Amino acid sequence: MYWEVNDLPKKQYGDGAYVFGFQVEGARWDASGGLEESEPKKQFSVVPVVNCKPMLLVEGKEEKGVYQCPVYMNESRGKTYVFTA
Repeated sequence: MYWEVNDLPKKQYGDGAYVFGFQVEGARWDASGGLEESEPKKQFSVVPVVNCKPMLLVEGKEEKGVYQCPVYMNESRGKTYVFTA
């Protein structure tokens, strides 16, 4: 969670960025570090601090086992699309 940021290792330049504030819809973050089915009557779940590293993708090549997740600025989606993670 965001209060964990001070406990994370210091980052070097070009080594990504710690990001917090992500939420998933229809799923929850599991203690083992993965996604699980959401709990009953709980639509959104907060994701802990994530280390985001930019990577170039080869156009036309699809990575096996990688889910292309759309990221929006808010829960209403619409025209608030930011990028695909």
